[in-house]
Amino acid sequence: MAEASRRPKRKIKWSKLYTFSCMRPSTGDLDLFGRSGFSRVVFCNEPQLHKIKPHKYPNNYISTTKYNVVTFLPRALFEQFRRVANFYFLLAAVLSVTSLAPFSPVSLIAPLLFVVGISMLKEAVEDWHRFLQ
Repeated sequence: MAEASRRPKRKIKWSKLYTFSCMRPSTGDLDLFGRSGFSRVVFCNEPQLHKIKPHKYPNNYISTTKYNVVTFLPRALFEQFRRVANFYFLLAAVLSVTSLAPFSPVSLIAPLLFVVGISMLKEAVEDWHRFLQ
């Protein structure tokens, strides 16, 4: 480790980082990226060469929302029924539709729809405010 610190540090040669084509005539060969030592090409006073895009870069779009118009209903229902209480009342409501249930189906389905609906509305409003930010 002591030997590694005694090595002289190499200086960066700026000619290997940037290639300026200001004073040279254009050859039409833009494939400088394949050669070793070239990381960028800067074109001066040749605006038509900036419009040529040899590489497609990803965009920097960031989405902080959880839902969109298409996925709101399935994802929101999935999020609601992941909760144990909502899943329990869903099973009770499904069983109340059968003839074995002592309660009417409306007495179990209506409160479940009310609670899940209010929770989904709250999630939609929060997601809308996240979208506006």
